[in-house]
Formats: sequence, structure tokens, C-alpha cells
Amino acid sequence: MNFATRRVFRRVRCPVCGERRTEMRVFGTPREDERGVPKPRRRLREELRAHARAWHPEAVCDRCGRRPR
Repeated sequence: MNFATRRVFRRVRCPVCGERRTEMRVFGTPREDERGVPKPRRRLREELRAHARAWHPEAVCDRCGRRPR
């Protein structure tokens, strides 16, 4: 199956230590709909944009997340 992908980068600051980092995530959606008909480019972009907007990276960095509380 053929997929359309989008890479999304977000700048995040850890609220505990103040470290700044950039997180990346890749989103994908099939290029065809349920019937096998190719989706228009506009619909592909809208679907990928909706996935990206719904993603919220963890605020706490890996180092602070591993610390015992």
C-alpha cells in the first residue's frame, strides 16, 4: 500500500530543568480511500495536517522523566 508522509518538528522546553529540544514525528496516511480511488492532494494534506495538530509532545525531557520522584 502506498502512503503519503509528513514530518513534523516541535520546539519544546522542559518545565523542570529548562532544557530546550526539538522533537520530530512522522505521520502517514494511505494515498487511496477505502474503495481504492486515489485521494486528492488537498485531502491528503488536510488529513496529515489534522494528525500533526493533534500531536502534543511530552513536556518533560527524557532525563527528568527518568528521575525518581
